[in-house]
Amino acid sequence: MSAEILSKFHLDPVNGYITVKGNIDFEETKSFEIQIEAADQGTPPMTDHCTVLVEIVDLNDNAPELVIKSLSLPVLESSAPGTVIALISVSDRDSGANGQVTCSLSPQVPFKLVSSFKNYYSLVLDSPLDRETIANYDVVVTARDGGSLSLWATASVSVEVADVNDNAPLFAQPEYTVFVKENNPPGTHIFTVFAVDADAQENALVSYSLVERRVGERLLSSYVSVHAESGKVFALQPLDHEELELLQFQVSARDAGVPALGSNVTLQVFVLDENDNAPTLLGPQAGSAVSELVSRTVSSGHVVTKVRAVDADSGYNAWLSYELQSAAGSGRLPFRVGLYTGEISTTRVLDETDAPRQRLLVLVRDHGEPVLTATATLLVSLVESGHMPNTPSRALVDSAGREASLVDINVYLIIAICAVSSLLVLTLLLYVALRCSTAPAEGGPGKPMLVCSSAVGTWSYSQQRRQRVCSGEGPPKTDLMAFSPSLTPCPVNQDKEDKLVGDIDFSVKVSKFSP
Repeated sequence: MSAEILSKFHLDPVNGYITVKGNIDFEETKSFEIQIEAADQGTPPMTDHCTVLVEIVDLNDNAPELVIKSLSLPVLESSAPGTVIALISVSDRDSGANGQVTCSLSPQVPFKLVSSFKNYYSLVLDSPLDRETIANYDVVVTARDGGSLSLWATASVSVEVADVNDNAPLFAQPEYTVFVKENNPPGTHIFTVFAVDADAQENALVSYSLVERRVGERLLSSYVSVHAESGKVFALQPLDHEELELLQFQVSARDAGVPALGSNVTLQVFVLDENDNAPTLLGPQAGSAVSELVSRTVSSGHVVTKVRAVDADSGYNAWLSYELQSAAGSGRLPFRVGLYTGEISTTRVLDETDAPRQRLLVLVRDHGEPVLTATATLLVSLVESGHMPNTPSRALVDSAGREASLVDINVYLIIAICAVSSLLVLTLLLYVALRCSTAPAEGGPGKPMLVCSSAVGTWSYSQQRRQRVCSGEGPPKTDLMAFSPSLTPCPVNQDKEDKLVGDIDFSVKVSKFSP
């Protein structure tokens, strides 16, 4: 017998029992042939031979084996379903059902196993990936045999999901409201914008910039700037509430991916008013004293004039009040000013003890911090009622003079238009009258009438009667000569005829303008 058989089996020389004395492994040797010799004790001994065939029955004593053949890692999150991630081979040294292996994956992973060849499996993508949701998967592959007491083995595959630039930077809210006081120093930090990109590495690197546009006649970049990395917004120059109450613009956030993705946020910067404008007087009160004439007979409460002022600021900074101040050395003034109206009126009936010239100082102040003021000076002259001019003040006289000039111009223009229109209508009427005029009925047919013009008047002659032809009221005029169509014109020499025609033309022209 071979040494292998002697190491695994024992033959009892007396009773012939064959027993196992070593480890028998089906996976090493599936069967053994044992040569047996039997001999008696005679002389000479007689022998015989036989062969014992020992078949090893397999037991499920081997677990399956898993081998990861290849990996395609990391996996882009944009990979399509069906993409092969890894190739896995499985084996089991047992036989029959004990060597039949099935593989499975850990639950709730976007992968699946596809058996492409015997004992080979492909790990493929089953559903879309999203790195921002799960950036790494630990996939556990389990191989289990078909034995009655099945054995199993596992292998773990770490699948890393690679980022693609599929997310734009996002701001916490689409719009921000910022309040900035006017007259801010140049370079004042007014706000910080911040956007988050869910991607990774350069795809999440965000830079900020202004969305350029024009604000009035100037570019937005002349008012504000934004730091590209930090997102800090700075005012480049002092802002003026009176010039710009609201500055609305957009800041863009873009990542460094390819292609780059971005989004915008709107900033509404309200410029808060500061009390940096003093009240401004309107009308004749601005810059010089104004004279007013007041009759001594006016009653109490008579409105003398009104001080008008405006303030370029807003809110309380533009809320104006008026205060009458007494000049040095003057007594109690018979005037008052409306606190918020600016109307100057009398407080009582004027009398002879009141000075004929009153100097009023009206202080106009706003309600800002600090308070800014302006002063209007009013010179009031008290006159007797009989000496009161038609206009109470020089300003009103000048205004009335300008209005009168405008009225005169309008009157002249209307008169000229009416005159031209009347002349045109009169000319048309005269033309129609001359065209439609016929001989008088008294002459009768066949009795021509001669009408001539002479230096002594206008006369006519017919066979029936003599008549005078006048152009209008008053003495006769040498302005017309007419000939009947059936009568030859009066015989005159050429010089007289020319003079006569000239007289006719002139007379006709004069008649057009005669009343």
